[in-house]
Amino acid sequence: MTLFRLECKTHVKTLLIWIIVVGVLTLGLVSLFPSMKSMGLQQIDLKSMPKEMLKAFNLSDMAALATIKGYFGYEFQYVMIATGIFAAMLGTNALSREESEGTITYLYAQPISRALIVSSKMLANALIYSLYWVVSMAVAFLVCLIFKESGASVSDLFKGFSQLTFTGWVMGLTFLSIGFLLSSLLSSSKSATSLSLGLVFLTFILGVVGKLKDTFQALVYFSPVDTALPSAIFRNGIKWNYVWTDLIVLAVSVLLTFWIYRRKDLKA
Repeated sequence: MTLFRLECKTHVKTLLIWIIVVGVLTLGLVSLFPSMKSMGLQQIDLKSMPKEMLKAFNLSDMAALATIKGYFGYEFQYVMIATGIFAAMLGTNALSREESEGTITYLYAQPISRALIVSSKMLANALIYSLYWVVSMAVAFLVCLIFKESGASVSDLFKGFSQLTFTGWVMGLTFLSIGFLLSSLLSSSKSATSLSLGLVFLTFILGVVGKLKDTFQALVYFSPVDTALPSAIFRNGIKWNYVWTDLIVLAVSVLLTFWIYRRKDLKA
């Protein structure tokens, strides 16, 4: 429990910064909805662009942009990418930081096993991410209620946000677990940020390519972001095949992290 509390305390400042930044960004984006709607955003003609490309970037239904769900769904997908990066950074820094900063010596002096080190850090970082995501979703829902179009169903909006909260939580934990796996292989946290960025953007690009052509559709399963794309969730609900794929990746990553870390030669 001591390590769990220390790990949580380490990330309190980062957690608050991310919540504030995402909250302000969400407010800024959604507050533009009424003016964008009055300007006829949904009437922009994109027929000259290939349908596959519009689908890949979630622009296939321009009429939906006239609704708060459609507008928010499109704009917030970029926040989802940032959220994935946040989760991946939590994971990639978790174990490698102890060796990089030399604090592994302190852990050696404690009567705890390597398995307990990993589990404590996993639980602490999962809690940090969960708090970030729940608060961010609550703020986004309240902001959408304020700026929604007249006649929009509150219950329908709540249902969509409930589904997005769940899938976004699964997505984040998936990136977090992959980050832990990478962290168990690293001896320094210096490359953690670049690895996190590379992981999220690479998987996102795979998802885009998978939607460009049916032949490559299987690539979408390698993109955790596609599990929680707001526009797709609001339009079609939860795609459980993506969710189960993420959960399998999560479980495998967690098991491999324990296995690798128990056998790793740690630098004191």
